[in-house]
Amino acid sequence: MKTETDIKSQLREWISSASKKGGKVAISDDTPIIEQRIITSLQVMDLILYIEQLTDGSVDVESLKPGAFRDVNTIYKNFFEASNDN
Repeated sequence: MKTETDIKSQLREWISSASKKGGKVAISDDTPIIEQRIITSLQVMDLILYIEQLTDGSVDVESLKPGAFRDVNTIYKNFFEASNDN
């Protein structure tokens, strides 16, 4: 089972490598990734697919709330925290 640190690290790595800003972008767990245009809103779909790979489950896009992809901390809370509590 992956730890919170492992998952957040993988998310930061994916976001950094997916960035269209050129080269890898250094981000922290509270960097607003869409607001700062690190990834585009179009790349959120790819991020959802990546989250599904990491969780080995599916994301119910119908139930997503605004801000669900604000930063790594928010992504972890929304998609991983409940599954790691088990």
